[in-house]
Amino acid sequence: MMIIQAKAKINLTLDVLGKRSDGYHELSTIMQSIDLCDTLTFRKTERMGISLKINNPFLPVDEKNLIYRIAQFLILEYNIRQGISIELIKRIPIAAGLAGGSTNAAATLLALNEIFELSISQKQLYKIGQSFGADIPFCMMSGTVLAEGIGEKLKPLTNHPKTWLVLARPQIFVSTKEIFSRWSPQNAESKSAAMAEALMSGDIQKVASKLSNDLAPIAMELYPEILRVMNVLREQNAIGVNMSGSGPTVFAYFGTESAALMAIDHLKRQLSNIDLFCVKINESN
Repeated sequence: MMIIQAKAKINLTLDVLGKRSDGYHELSTIMQSIDLCDTLTFRKTERMGISLKINNPFLPVDEKNLIYRIAQFLILEYNIRQGISIELIKRIPIAAGLAGGSTNAAATLLALNEIFELSISQKQLYKIGQSFGADIPFCMMSGTVLAEGIGEKLKPLTNHPKTWLVLARPQIFVSTKEIFSRWSPQNAESKSAAMAEALMSGDIQKVASKLSNDLAPIAMELYPEILRVMNVLREQNAIGVNMSGSGPTVFAYFGTESAALMAIDHLKRQLSNIDLFCVKINESN
C-alpha cells in the first residue's frame, strides 16, 4: 500500500507569450505548490484491472478520469500482470486553476512506477505526464518552479518565503478555452524574471509586488465575480492578490494565520457561493 498527498498549485506569474502553430500558447509561468492536498491510496491487487473510488460522487471512476487513464496506460505499456486499487479523497476544488486533476495524475505515475517496480526514469515520467497534461511534470516536482513552453520546460527556483494564503474560489464555471481565445498578443512579455529575482530576496513584500497573470483581466471582464473577490481581499489588507491559472480561484498573501482567518470570516459575510481555504506555501521535496 502507498499513500500520497497530492499538492495543489498556484501561479505566481502567468505570461502568455504567443500562439504556436500547433494551437497551444507559449507560456512563461512560475508555479508554486501549496499544502492543500488530495489523498490517494494505492494497493496492488491479484485480480487484474483498475478499481477507482472517489469520495466525490460527481467525478467519473472510469476512462473519463485522468487517474484511470494513466493507470490503464502504464498497465498496457509495461505489461503489468496485476491490478491496482486506487482511493481518492478529494479536497482540491475541481476546475479551479489549482491543478487538482494534474496533481492526482502525477501521484498516480509516481506511485505505480514504485509499486510495480517499473524503473521508469524521471525524464521518461515527465514525458509520459506531459502527454496527458502540461501541468503534470510540475506536479511531480513541486516547490517553486519556472515552467516555459507549454509547461514542459521546468527549472527549480529559490523557495518561496513562508507565508499564509487565503484561497477563494467563486462557485462559477470558467471557460479556459474562451479566455485564451480572447488573449491578444499586444505587449506580450515575460515577467517571470522579475519574480525569480524577488524570490531570491526572500522578501514577501517584493514577491507580492511581482504577482501577475496575463489572463486575469480577461477573466475578470468575463466573470465579474472574480474581480469582486479580489477587491474584497484587498480591502482586508492582503499583502498581495492574484488569480491562479485561468481562474476562477483567487489567492491572497497574509502575514499571519489569524489575519488570513479574519479575511475568510469577512469574505463569508460579504460573498455567497464561494469556497474558502486557509493554506501555507509548500517547499520543494
